[in-house]
Amino acid sequence: MTFGANHYVPILKVKQGEKAALASVAHALVPQITPLLEIVERTDGKPIDKHIDTAFKGLPHAVSSYSRCFIDTAAIAADGTSATREVFSRGKAAGMVFTPITGVTRTVDVAPALEYTDHGIGLRLTRAEFESGQLPTAIPSFLGMHGLSSSDVDLIVDLGAVEEMVVDGIAALTGAFLADVPNHQGWRTLTVSASAFPVSMGGVDRHSQELVERADWLAWRDHLHSIRHSLVRLPTYSDYGIQHPLGVEGFDFRFMQVSAAIRYTKEEHWLLVKGESTRSVLPSTQFPQLATRLVYGHLQEHFAGPAHCLGCQAIKAAADGADGYGSAGAWRKLGTIHHLAAVMDGLQNLAWP
Repeated sequence: MTFGANHYVPILKVKQGEKAALASVAHALVPQITPLLEIVERTDGKPIDKHIDTAFKGLPHAVSSYSRCFIDTAAIAADGTSATREVFSRGKAAGMVFTPITGVTRTVDVAPALEYTDHGIGLRLTRAEFESGQLPTAIPSFLGMHGLSSSDVDLIVDLGAVEEMVVDGIAALTGAFLADVPNHQGWRTLTVSASAFPVSMGGVDRHSQELVERADWLAWRDHLHSIRHSLVRLPTYSDYGIQHPLGVEGFDFRFMQVSAAIRYTKEEHWLLVKGESTRSVLPSTQFPQLATRLVYGHLQEHFAGPAHCLGCQAIKAAADGADGYGSAGAWRKLGTIHHLAAVMDGLQNLAWP
């Protein structure tokens, strides 16, 4: 179950909208996608077993069409090794084909990950590890300590949040990071991930829209893929979908204002369309209005059309007055479906090999 550089590894939070999106991706695209699923941080005071119950609600179905997925439990490290072990145990019991993720400087999830290596093991290298200078020794040390061969390992070089960097800067950071990784050819898979998605919608004025450059994608496309013939190995592209890596865990909707917004992926930008506070106007009223702007209004030049994907089909249905599209969760689903399809469009439009 290896994959090459014409593949895609979206990093997605294990939340309702993202799970529903994965289940709605066009069948033709599924073989080219291996999702990396992050169990989200426990911030609501629920017992950890209930938190894991929520994560697994609908999850096995969501990934049942994919050849495998990655599962990362780093966000629940505070809940201890037993929580991570429980996640992996439930995944196996549910028949999920998954590869557990750990890291060379992690502690809590290393042992549980090594217990569930039926489909290999993933190492996720962080920007902090790179910037500390420890990777050239930490990587071989980790492999040796645990009796692993690089051919058993899916390696993810994760730059994390890069929303404040320009494309050339992201490309330079990627090159320097990769230079610290030994034996590029030896890993089962080699992936580079980053996220240029803004940390919040605060930069968009109410009742307006902004185009935000997909700098992570442009850095991979124009600075890695473009020189693929001179590379020992072209890493697979990965991003964080339409969510900043920090997510919205800990956001208390009882006290913090949120505005209705659409996140819509284009070839080189995200179109961010913002309404106003959902305390002022109900989301069930606002989201169809925003959809109408995109499908029929002054933003229609950005709309890919209802035939593009199930997400776009539903966006048009919302603009046409269909029920069921009046919540942020529903629009996270639609935006994620469209994003996954748009990324695959970009990959398929490139020259290969």
